Amino acid sequence: MPDQHQPPPPTPANDYRAQVLLASRNLFQQRLRKLVGEAGGNISASLDAFSREVGDAHDVLASANPLDGFDQVASLTASRLTLMGDDDLEVGIRLREIATHLRDAGGRELWRSRSLYLTLLDRTTMGPDNNPVGPEAICEGLAALCAQHDGSIEQTFAMLDRVEDLLCQGLPALYAEINELLTNLGVEPAQAHYTANVASPARPAGGQAASAGTQPATNALLLLQDVLRHRSGLLQAGAGGHFVAADGQAEAANPLLDDAAAAYMLKDLLERLTALELRSASSPAAGHDESSPSAPRPLKSSDLDVPLGRTEALTLDTMALIFEAIFESADIPDAVKGIIGRLQIPLLKQAIVDPTLFANNQHPARLLINRMARAAVGLPPNTGVDHPLCKRIAAIASALRDPREESGDGLGKALAELDALVNEGDQAVRAAAAGHIRLVVEHEQAIAAQQAAETWLRASLARTRSPEIAAFLERYWVRVMAAAAQAGGTEGARWQQDSATGGELIWSVQPKQTNEERKHLAGMASSLIKRIGGGLDGIGISSAERLPFLNRLFDLQTAALRGQAQEKVTPAGLPLERRSQGRPASGPAAKGGTCALGSGELQVHYLAHADDEATARAAASSGWQVGDWLRFALPDREQEPLCGLCCWQSPSSHTVLLFNPVWGYAVALPSALLEQQVRAGRAQVVSGMATFDSAAERALRLLD
Repeated sequence: MPDQHQPPPPTPANDYRAQVLLASRNLFQQRLRKLVGEAGGNISASLDAFSREVGDAHDVLASANPLDGFDQVASLTASRLTLMGDDDLEVGIRLREIATHLRDAGGRELWRSRSLYLTLLDRTTMGPDNNPVGPEAICEGLAALCAQHDGSIEQTFAMLDRVEDLLCQGLPALYAEINELLTNLGVEPAQAHYTANVASPARPAGGQAASAGTQPATNALLLLQDVLRHRSGLLQAGAGGHFVAADGQAEAANPLLDDAAAAYMLKDLLERLTALELRSASSPAAGHDESSPSAPRPLKSSDLDVPLGRTEALTLDTMALIFEAIFESADIPDAVKGIIGRLQIPLLKQAIVDPTLFANNQHPARLLINRMARAAVGLPPNTGVDHPLCKRIAAIASALRDPREESGDGLGKALAELDALVNEGDQAVRAAAAGHIRLVVEHEQAIAAQQAAETWLRASLARTRSPEIAAFLERYWVRVMAAAAQAGGTEGARWQQDSATGGELIWSVQPKQTNEERKHLAGMASSLIKRIGGGLDGIGISSAERLPFLNRLFDLQTAALRGQAQEKVTPAGLPLERRSQGRPASGPAAKGGTCALGSGELQVHYLAHADDEATARAAASSGWQVGDWLRFALPDREQEPLCGLCCWQSPSSHTVLLFNPVWGYAVALPSALLEQQVRAGRAQVVSGMATFDSAAERALRLLD
């Protein structure tokens, strides 16, 4: 029987939008079906119902009118989300828990999908529960899965536990794939719909409003402010996406206060913030001890008795949430969190008098936070305040908080100092990595040389019928060829000479049928022996070790002069079995293997290339480059992420070397492996993160 509550499919403004929606919906269904199907059990029989409900929920959310509040999604799909009977109330509660966990697991990519759907659906606002590809749509499908599950409540919960684990692991990659699809189809993230109102008693420095060239803020930051405005209960979405007061008046003026009272309140607030700043700077007991890594508590509007609905209250609470997210970030050492935290009052004052701080992602105050976090990239989380880098960052922060620093270029000076600090630090890391890079280059040259020698050997073995010559080539001369390739490449004179010597050796033991051939052999034999000896000298073969072969070679050449076929005789000391296993253990690691390279104090954990095709595909990285700091994981230590500077990439093999002095070693790995981790969300560029904006995204997730 058809679902009585199923809405008609979305009716976008044009066919193109409908096609994009369909493509995104199909991808969403297919990937979820595969993820859920991996849970096993009796799920496979119910996957059709799961997939159908997920698609229907997507269409419901895509076709619905946007809601004013973020907590009202139940009114949209109440009949669908409450399909459980009284006996299954526990399942319904469990599904709501799963929705929360999935939202956390989706992370940044989930928020990006929401922003893309805002554009695709041409909406001005969208609550986190209204995302057509969000956790609510997934839980619709899970509800259908549970409805068809014929086991006990305990078995149903066990099934949901398995499914939840798989979904939490797979959602970041799924949302990244959806976002990539939408982006490739021309969908752009939504621009901010809230325009900061600067028609308040306070203007930016110089009395000028925000310039027309102001850069727009990130969607996450403005969504954060929108959430707070909604929760205040004083504002609602008006026409065109602008927010108006509940009485229909524009937000520019607070309906509770006239201009004079507003100006007085603003002046009083700034004075109290200044007094608090001075008191905290002079009182270690207040929790602002410079030697302590702990960060101050974020200041909220309630701490300063600022009425809700005031622009200043919104500023205070927005900044409080951002600082709270910064303090909880795992990307910033505790010592640096403390330094940043002690700047919150100066930044609050800046945000209050200059509303463009939230509208301009290039605002110096925001750049300050970003640069401080950037300067600390690569430091361990437990780095102490006595670390030289932390001391320099603290000194920059202290200068900003100095009441005597009244010049308008304080922020600019601090940014310049931080930029210099970042460049100085990165250059020092690259310089320290030079020796490790040399080890990798030498190792890969040895691998390439060995491969070239092996290729030469295979061709040479096909030209000889002599077991003795074949054994000599495999045991000794392939090593001579490898050394020649490493010294000057396969186009070098040494390679050409040693290759010719090997070819002449093969020819010299073949039966001679003409006088010319016999004369040529007689004339070259002495020179050939001398060149063979020189090659063996180069790889350290002693006279005693080479003597049995040279004696046997004389016999073979004598027989060749007589036109006789070689006798199958094995000389003492030169067994005829293939000698590949007898090559030095110190030679290059096998292709696709892992080895430790070392020279004195230099150590490199080297992961060799296992797939030339994958290596070629990853020649051009997406979203990272040499000079970036990346957080990644070694394949055998996925639970122990590392943060290192990408110091070098081979132009031929595309091997990437990452280094952090705190490790005591460097890591060299295929760019294909790093690329796979980036695309799967297991690796990310941390030096390119805008900490201020990332904190806004984390704050949004905390609010959810």
